Amino acid sequence: MKWLKETKLKWLFVFMACLLITGYFHSGKKINGVIWSDQEGYYIYLPAIFINDGFENLYCFNGCTEVQTENGERIFTKYTYGVALLESPFFLVAHAIAPVLGYEKNGRTLPYIWAIMIAAIFYMLAGLYLIGRLLRELRFGDTVSWLVPLGLLLGTNLLYYTFREAGMSHVYSFFLFVILIYSSHRKWESNKLRWDVISAVSLAIIVLIRPTNAIAILIPLLWGIDPKNILHQARKFATDSRWILIFIVVSIIIFTPQLLYWKALTGSYLFYSYGSEGFLYWNSPKMFQVLLSPQNGWLVYSPIAIIGLVGIGLMIKEHKTGWLLPTALLTLATYVFGSWWAWWFGGAFGHRCYVDFLPLLAVPAAVAVSKIQLAPKLVKKLIAGVVFLAVFVNIRMADIYHGMWDGPNWGWYNYLDKVCEVFYLAN
Repeated sequence: MKWLKETKLKWLFVFMACLLITGYFHSGKKINGVIWSDQEGYYIYLPAIFINDGFENLYCFNGCTEVQTENGERIFTKYTYGVALLESPFFLVAHAIAPVLGYEKNGRTLPYIWAIMIAAIFYMLAGLYLIGRLLRELRFGDTVSWLVPLGLLLGTNLLYYTFREAGMSHVYSFFLFVILIYSSHRKWESNKLRWDVISAVSLAIIVLIRPTNAIAILIPLLWGIDPKNILHQARKFATDSRWILIFIVVSIIIFTPQLLYWKALTGSYLFYSYGSEGFLYWNSPKMFQVLLSPQNGWLVYSPIAIIGLVGIGLMIKEHKTGWLLPTALLTLATYVFGSWWAWWFGGAFGHRCYVDFLPLLAVPAAVAVSKIQLAPKLVKKLIAGVVFLAVFVNIRMADIYHGMWDGPNWGWYNYLDKVCEVFYLAN
């Protein structure tokens, strides 16, 4: 009980610190950017349902478009309602307390803005907590089980998409990927019904939020297996009628509201809401650029992820089980990202789509960090210095990022100019 109380106090302290950080990042007029652009498109379902009684004459600043339907003019958002679903408990609390605090119940005043920011913090912390718990269950030490989640937050653009753009989909997908990984781990360990349900629900919402993330089906299929046993595991998974039935039922329940929304606005239950946007580079994916371009390249803006990639290499070299999943899924994800018409996913700090997939690096990173712990002191100090530098650069860049660091004229010179600004050598 004493340990439990101390743990709760630690997480309460961490949560309060996160509130201060997000308050800093949204000081002044920056707070108006929380319900804006894509973030508004994800969120708009909540004021539409709970305040406006529908999408007719619904106010949407710039995250939606207007369409004419048989039932009149409606506001249309190309984004699905998955993010709004996860934001809804926080929205409802804000909706209840807004008049008590003296604010209008219009879905846009300060309580609603803070509801979104607190939602992002909650899902980020819940995801990091479960990563630490998973690493402990896999018998990594306490130090490793703290360092890896902390590194994923401070050293990657998970930080930015928690504290700067809390209404984007990525921190929510990050949490769901962690849930799917953890529940898949427990499913194969115990085969209890609740883990089937949790993994099915998390996968269905992952697909709802971002349909291309349907490749996450590989997580329950490949979790913890030796490549030699892949056919056996695949047959076992394909014949797991209980999980398949649960996933079908859950998917019907979760996707029905979205299908009804599309039917009401477009006349069709199935609708490609992204219009002319699509995958132009299936035959020539920009995979190298996705990873290493100054234009939002993943490893350029989140170099600490290299530790996880090194961990995968160590797992392969030492014949450890579990390397196939991150290798296959990250390769496939990179191919999908590189095939999109805007492979850099513009208006982003770093390649934002990888935030969803960061949990895949947890175990490999833990393997790499465990190896580093055994290295000579000089090597450990050198690596610690490089990691500290990467974390510092990531935090400073997340702070100074405004507007879009991309486009046809954005190159290494522009990136290095931002690095100079990080170290206070330029304005």
